[in-house]
Amino acid sequence: MLSGVELAVVLGIVFVGATVMGTLGFGCGLVVAPVMLLFVEPQQGVVIVNGLIAVLVGVVVVRTRQHLRMGLAGPMSLAGLAAVPIGAFFLANVAPDALRIVIGLVILAIGVLSLFDIQLPMVRRRFSGSVIGFLTSLSITTISIGGPLVAIYAVAQEWPAQTVRTTLAFYFLVCYLMGFVFYAWSGLVDVETLINIGMLVPALAVGLGVASLLVRRIDQRVFRYAVVALVIAGSLSLLGREFIGV
Repeated sequence: MLSGVELAVVLGIVFVGATVMGTLGFGCGLVVAPVMLLFVEPQQGVVIVNGLIAVLVGVVVVRTRQHLRMGLAGPMSLAGLAAVPIGAFFLANVAPDALRIVIGLVILAIGVLSLFDIQLPMVRRRFSGSVIGFLTSLSITTISIGGPLVAIYAVAQEWPAQTVRTTLAFYFLVCYLMGFVFYAWSGLVDVETLINIGMLVPALAVGLGVASLLVRRIDQRVFRYAVVALVIAGSLSLLGREFIGV
């Protein structure tokens, strides 16, 4: 169970992650996972991060439900649900060390792509929403990372900003809630995990409150680069721990 300095550090990074997600509509897992995995086993870390994000996106959906368009969110969400049991199976059966390395490499790759603003050409093609919904759900259920992929898709459709934010929140909520069901069925959820999630929820609330103040005032370009720097630093720290023991 998280306590002492570990709890203080994780509370701080959860606050940052909630602020990032509340401002950009994604990115909480990218920010929180590499730090969380320094203190807990990978499987437990993924379940904790995904549980926290489920709470966060649930609040966003309730607050912005008037902007939800089921015609846009439905196909992605259905495809995402199909991937959840596969992702939960992988999470329950992958070796912890290998999982940490995969998470670190994926986070680092996404950080570099974000730094250079690399776009994916396939996101405007027909049926790409269902494909991306499936792949993103598989990724977030297994390693808690994948939000940028579906965010790139949503932004490329040129939907209004609030529609993008609410659509992503609804999609994530569906996938994370179903994922938690399969985590519990696979034996990945215990009392300690639930207590850790409960202790970290206040940091979510504060981060979401700060995000509501920042979203109309902050320079998005500067904010994005700051987040990318944090993501890359976190992934390098996680990989360094695995490869050279730092």
